[in-house]
Amino acid sequence: MKGLIPLGCAAILALAGCGNKKFEAIPDQDLADSMHECRMSQDQSPGMAIRCDNVERECKRRRNDGRYVC
Repeated sequence: MKGLIPLGCAAILALAGCGNKKFEAIPDQDLADSMHECRMSQDQSPGMAIRCDNVERECKRRRNDGRYVC
């Protein structure tokens, strides 16, 4: 059951990464949690690697706006 929660979050973030407006709507805490998960994972599937790229891109965008979330 615990493994399903991160998987569900990953699926939501992956789908949210398809549109920039949707990805921008992710709360700061959820984005920070996703970035932590990306940094801690050792073997990433191709889908997770894409999601992590999107998370990193959104973190950088927020950082440029002066919001140090991740």
